[in-house]
Amino acid sequence: MTTLRRALVLGALAVLAALLTGLAVLDPFHLRHASWFVAGGVLLTILLVTVALTVAVKLWFARVLVLVVGGIAAVGWGITAWLAIDLDEPGAVVSEVASGDQRLVVLEGAAFTIDPVHRVVLRAGDGPFEQESPVWEGVPEGGAPGGVAFRGRDEVEVRVGSCVFVSRVEAGTLLVDPVHQGATC
Repeated sequence: MTTLRRALVLGALAVLAALLTGLAVLDPFHLRHASWFVAGGVLLTILLVTVALTVAVKLWFARVLVLVVGGIAAVGWGITAWLAIDLDEPGAVVSEVASGDQRLVVLEGAAFTIDPVHRVVLRAGDGPFEQESPVWEGVPEGGAPGGVAFRGRDEVEVRVGSCVFVSRVEAGTLLVDPVHQGATC
């Protein structure tokens, strides 16, 4: 295989990695760990572009320069992504109700909040492709929901005081509509 062909194959792989990263950014399936897919996709794209340019450049000092710049970009992105993802605190699980493969989870706490904030999320699946969608989010210093329940296969409810919030769920993408915010009816 010629040098140009290798560079073109590596460039095509970089474009494919960038497209998959774009899909992870759009997150049509509400993946719980989508931020890790985005971080990994960007890192893979940086590495593939670096290697493609290294293969394409013929001068040795230009190759070294490309490798140094690409290495700095990869390490910088890795550290930045790790810190940003680590700052996103999911909160402590207060309670969980399951129905089949889906779970309604009540969480306490959120990133960058001093006062406790309660929220309810719907989760499905397990592992790296676990899905998660918000259902309800309370206000700072507000109380936890009185109860959460499934209403059939495609509806969930959250009870806060005398209010009952009902949301529809699309099973494949785990799209929740509407997402309720605040503790008032």
